[in-house]
Amino acid sequence: MKKTIFALTIASLLSAPALASKEGFYIGADIASNSLDGDSFDSGIGLVAGYDFQVTPEIVIGVEGEYRNLGEDGDSYMGDSAKLKAYSYGINVKPKYYFNDNFYAGAQLGLHNLEEEFKLSFNGDSEKISDSNTVLSVGVEAGYDFNRNVSVKGGYKSLDSDYGTFYIGANYNF
Repeated sequence: MKKTIFALTIASLLSAPALASKEGFYIGADIASNSLDGDSFDSGIGLVAGYDFQVTPEIVIGVEGEYRNLGEDGDSYMGDSAKLKAYSYGINVKPKYYFNDNFYAGAQLGLHNLEEEFKLSFNGDSEKISDSNTVLSVGVEAGYDFNRNVSVKGGYKSLDSDYGTFYIGANYNF
């Protein structure tokens, strides 16, 4: 009898962390309000795919690839125009702290390739200038896991301190 109780106790202890595991692959999307040097820019979208590693019951570290469309903005006057489009793609590391089984807050640190395209039209002539830079991305995020598969998130991130992004979105965990 003692061996059976001991075996059941060990089995229940070993299976409990598996039920609460936050580890695994995920994909996600968000919509964002962007700014450039503090001025309103354009809305955009973000797409992520990554893997969460559970370090402790409260701490999860995610590694993800991200594509972010920062949108476009422009101005025109009497037939002349200027338009800027921007997007980035890169990799992020996201440590998260779970306050309970569902709610988390965390940080984000990433390395991104920022692509900018500037198009000028003046007196019927048009010129396109493209620029590409490797930039640092930093941010904060909070989220809520509805169940093992679906979570919502919101946060703020900055790319090279020029672009700022407030976003809200969802992830699907496999």
